[in-house]
Amino acid sequence: MLSTGSLLLATPSMHEETFERTVIFVLEHDESGSMGLVLNRPSDMLVSDALPDFGSLAKPDRLYLGGPVEQGTALVLAEPIDPAAPGMHFMQNGVGLLDLTDDENPRIMLERARVFSGYAGWGPRQLEGELRNGAWVIARCEPQDVWNSDHQTLWARIMARQDFTDFLAAYPSQPWLN
Repeated sequence: MLSTGSLLLATPSMHEETFERTVIFVLEHDESGSMGLVLNRPSDMLVSDALPDFGSLAKPDRLYLGGPVEQGTALVLAEPIDPAAPGMHFMQNGVGLLDLTDDENPRIMLERARVFSGYAGWGPRQLEGELRNGAWVIARCEPQDVWNSDHQTLWARIMARQDFTDFLAAYPSQPWLN
């Protein structure tokens, strides 16, 4: 069952380049729609170059592509030392979005943070339709999934943990070449 804090794994049927083999951390899911961040799409850009004021927040200093919606908008996924810290949104298991509109909030003591450009978003019932059509697998999120820096194998490792998807974890990215 999909819920906030779950992961969405694109199935091999998802041929759209934007979402191919993506792992999405779901920040919000309700009747008004869904929102998440793609965890395994680092860019070549450094946060310290793109957003100098926030470069010290990013661990690692790499800007991630969070999804196709509102690209160019910065979102900071953070794990505060105090999970009850003000200025955090969509908190799940000690991880949430840092509110960058409040000048005080970047001073919150963070265990770690990752900066994203854009996000993945769905309108009302849109994601449910994609789930029915087999575009996504819902997975339980483990703490190391959110902060994993091995973006090339993240999808396969999480997919392999799913009881019914062993064959998908080893599914080649271009089966027509086999």
